[in-house]
Amino acid sequence: MKLVLLGAPGSGKGTFSEYIVKNYNLIHLSTGNIFRKTMDEKSLYWEELKSYMSKGLLVPDELTNKIVKSTLDTYGNSKSFILDGYPRTISQADFLSAITDIDVAIYLNVPLDELEKRLIGRRICNKCKRIYNIYYSKPKQFDICDDDGEALIQRKDDQKEVIEERMRVYKINTEPLVDYYKKNDKLFTIYNKDYSSITTDIDDLLINKFNLRKNKN
Repeated sequence: MKLVLLGAPGSGKGTFSEYIVKNYNLIHLSTGNIFRKTMDEKSLYWEELKSYMSKGLLVPDELTNKIVKSTLDTYGNSKSFILDGYPRTISQADFLSAITDIDVAIYLNVPLDELEKRLIGRRICNKCKRIYNIYYSKPKQFDICDDDGEALIQRKDDQKEVIEERMRVYKINTEPLVDYYKKNDKLFTIYNKDYSSITTDIDDLLINKFNLRKNKN
C-alpha cells in the first residue's frame, strides 16, 4: 500500500498520518523528517541539502526528488508507506510516478477560512506544550495556560502574514496535485468533518477498497 496525503497547511495531515501509521503499520515518510535524518546521519546528498537549509532556502525539486528516491530505496520499494509533505509540486509528482506506483492520494479538503482559524488561532504553552485555539479551545484565562499558569505564545509561522504567504504558495504549487491525482483516478477526497468521521472515512477506504487489516488496539 503506497499512499500520498494531500491538504493545505492546517488541514490535519500530521494528525491523520499518525492515525494511519498507528492503525495500518505503514511507514511514515515526511520530507521534514527525511531532511533532518539526512542531515543528522550525514547520508547521501547531506552537504548539498545543508547548503540550502542552513540559509533557510527552499530545497529545489531536483534535490528533494533524489533524497526521497534514496529513502524509498533504503526501505525497499515493496514496503507500504504514507508520504506526508511530498510531492509538493507537479514536477515532484511526475518524478514519484516514474519510480513507484501510488495506490491512492487522500485529500483533506478544508475551507480556507477554517484553515486560517486553526492556524492563526493556535496558542501554545511554552512550558508544558499544551495547544489551545482562541476560536475553538480557549484557555480559561486569556493567553494563560490552564495547567501551569504560564503565558501562551503564538508561533511565528502561525502569524497572519506568514499564514497568508504559506496559503499563497500552497495554492500555486501544491493545490494542482488534487487535479493531477483526480485525472489519474487515484484521488479520494475527505471533506471537513470531525476527527471521528474522518477516521471512519479513512477506515472505509483502506479496509473496503484496499483490503487492509486494521490493528486491534
